[in-house]
Amino acid sequence: MFPVKFNDTDYKDTVQKSSKVIARGTRSGRNLLLDFLVYNAVLAVCTFVGMLFRSLGFSDATIISVYILGVLISAVLITNYISNFVVSFEAMIVFNFFFTEPLFTLHAYDAEYPVTFVVMLIVSYISCTIAARLKAIAKKSDATYARTKLLFDTASQLHKMSEYNEILYTTGAQLTKLMNKQVFLYDRQRGAETCLIFSPGKSAPDVLSTDTKSLPAVRWVFMTGKQAGSGTDDYPFNPMRFLPVSSHDRVYAVAGYGAEDDPADQTDPFDRDLIVSILGECSMALEKERIQREKEEEVLRRRNEKLRADLLRSISHDLRTPLTSISGNASNLLSSGDSLNEATRKQLYLDIYDDSTWLISLVENLLAVSRIEDGSMQLHRKPELLDDIVSESLLHIDRRSSNYSIIFEPSPEPIVIDADGRLIVQVLINLINNAIQYTPPGTTIRIGSENMRDCAKVYVADDGPGIPDTEKDRIFTMFYTGGRKVTDSKRSLGLGLALCRSIIRAHGCEIMLDDNTPHGCVFSFTLPIKEVTLHE
Repeated sequence: MFPVKFNDTDYKDTVQKSSKVIARGTRSGRNLLLDFLVYNAVLAVCTFVGMLFRSLGFSDATIISVYILGVLISAVLITNYISNFVVSFEAMIVFNFFFTEPLFTLHAYDAEYPVTFVVMLIVSYISCTIAARLKAIAKKSDATYARTKLLFDTASQLHKMSEYNEILYTTGAQLTKLMNKQVFLYDRQRGAETCLIFSPGKSAPDVLSTDTKSLPAVRWVFMTGKQAGSGTDDYPFNPMRFLPVSSHDRVYAVAGYGAEDDPADQTDPFDRDLIVSILGECSMALEKERIQREKEEEVLRRRNEKLRADLLRSISHDLRTPLTSISGNASNLLSSGDSLNEATRKQLYLDIYDDSTWLISLVENLLAVSRIEDGSMQLHRKPELLDDIVSESLLHIDRRSSNYSIIFEPSPEPIVIDADGRLIVQVLINLINNAIQYTPPGTTIRIGSENMRDCAKVYVADDGPGIPDTEKDRIFTMFYTGGRKVTDSKRSLGLGLALCRSIIRAHGCEIMLDDNTPHGCVFSFTLPIKEVTLHE
């Protein structure tokens, strides 16, 4: 429902209009009384100065000029055309009373005085009228400047904005500031059934359901892109006026404001033009936001398509070798297994096992990456002993680890971390298997942990050939394998390190790559420490 209640009965309309008339009459009476006090005070000063000039022997023409000056000053200070005429007439009467013979009467002996009085009255009135008009023009100019500045400020603000709600909120606030009344905005995303109500003096709009009286008109504006409501040919009996916020035949929103039948409450034509201009700026900002959003969606769509294409290309190319090996070895065992010696059969079994293990690891990484990409991966964080996680990961690393010198260097004191232990085990398995895959047999791989006070640090270091500086910035990119040579016939899909970074970042930490001394590389990552209180 709208917070503004429209009157439905003649009685309420009559009371409301009568109240406005009384209020305007009261304000008019106050203005006339104030004008009366002002111009009488000015004329009193002019009379005092005129008497001073008379005592000094100045001519009547000089004294008349003093009164004309007083009339001009009054015209600047008073606010009503009636007051302008009265002060002109009163200036003539006062001059006649105080400065023409006989003094202190309204008679004049000299035959020239009536002409002088008429000329004085005409000059005073014309001067007063010109001054009043200049004053009105100045006020109107100030109002025009203020409204134009509001339009420019609105345009400047909207051109800098790129967020949908921010554009709508700024537009509603500026329209409310311009009209000093409630403004209603209905945007296409929320639908015509919901409106944003902006009220003077409130920083945020109210979100309410659209009034049943206004809903048909709002839907009509959305459908046709034309104005509707009071003062238009469509829904003319609706007490609101609705304007489209549209661009290129696309209606983004509808703006509504009260347009009562009382002429005193009608929106100024210049203000109406400003309203249309502000809505035009809003439509351009919304059009810009839509185009930018569609571009970002297109970039994201193309990126996802590229990821899918890279994934399919890598899988189709890199899965062929292990699958062919498994199929060939299984075929050999089926066709001539009895004729093979025990050592040959065992080797075939090991080859099948290695290839299937590699495929299982690949599938696990693919599933984990897909869960991270679509945001469905949930962290199950709890206190974990870091040394237990490292020991668990060493039980599941590549079978070829027996060809390497793997050294675990635990922290001198136990470290309790706040993390998802299952995912951290997967990170360590990927890092250790990565070292095994890219370093020759016989090299040393060191795994260690350190307490860094505010966090725990885990590292996996090898003394292999290392990674060139040109590849370090891209090493954690999905599907990137670089030019590094592997120690077996299987190529990496480039998922392991990307998955590691995603898991560590999900914990609010970071993974790094550094050079090892004298050669090799060190992968390290941090984890949050869990404070543990020991009870005796």
